[in-house]
Amino acid sequence: MFKAAHKAQKISYYLVEQIRNAILTGEFKPGDRLASEKELTDQFQVSKGSVREAIRVLEVMGLITVRKGIGGGIFAAEVDMNTTIHSLTNFLHFKNVSIADITMFRCFVEPPLAQIAALRTDEADMLRLEKMTDDEVANRTSTETMGIGFHRDLARFSENPLVILLMDFIESLLADIKVELQPGPDFYEDVGRCHYKILECFKRKDGIGAKREMMEHILHVGNHLARLAGVAPFDPAGMESEGSGNAVTDQLRSLSLLNIQEILNSSPSGNPERSRLVLKHIGTGDLYLMQFKDSSTGEAVKD
Repeated sequence: MFKAAHKAQKISYYLVEQIRNAILTGEFKPGDRLASEKELTDQFQVSKGSVREAIRVLEVMGLITVRKGIGGGIFAAEVDMNTTIHSLTNFLHFKNVSIADITMFRCFVEPPLAQIAALRTDEADMLRLEKMTDDEVANRTSTETMGIGFHRDLARFSENPLVILLMDFIESLLADIKVELQPGPDFYEDVGRCHYKILECFKRKDGIGAKREMMEHILHVGNHLARLAGVAPFDPAGMESEGSGNAVTDQLRSLSLLNIQEILNSSPSGNPERSRLVLKHIGTGDLYLMQFKDSSTGEAVKD
């Protein structure tokens, strides 16, 4: 079953790797008995000390449980969300993850999640999300978890276990940061207002609007926490290959891909030199009213 350790490796690390792989590949199911301490010592042909060190590491990782007495031994554990999050937290503890790092990750992941959720929420979902937000605004939840449940809930609409895991992990990091920085009531009032704006988009099934509101919310939270911590916030300019972050400017840039001269030549005035194209943003989505105005008078061309 298990292979003997190589002399060139640290013995306990080798044992951990072998047992971990056997559990994660499904060779052992949750609740299956792996062996006793003595059996592992014989199988790996190592000392009791090396086996005990490996067992301690595997227990901390949440991969095994140890039972004493008759019928005891080492058993494969069920790896749940909390176990995985704790492992990730322990790993990243020494990686100096910053508020800017967290904000950047959220900007990549959460706006598309909001867009998905806007299209998938039903009446029961809306009632749950509204109650959650109402409770948070009314301070009926603890400050370290305030606002966290809303984002975790939205991740579930992706129906993707990897996304759900990562969002749970990121929100856990944020909760720890909030406990340390103590943002204050004004911060949480702003969070509540942002959540209500997102919910308004959900009611209209406005995925694009929800995506935009979520991006603004994430950046606002990141900037606020960075100021409290006295560190540099995340700069979204680095994410934009050509977008400026201004909806109208970005829309004009996308129009530049078209033949603008051709559009002007078809203007109602019949004189493209006297016409100018005006875009008016409608609602929270990506809908714009295109209108021609006379350059000399500023009035709309009606014919």
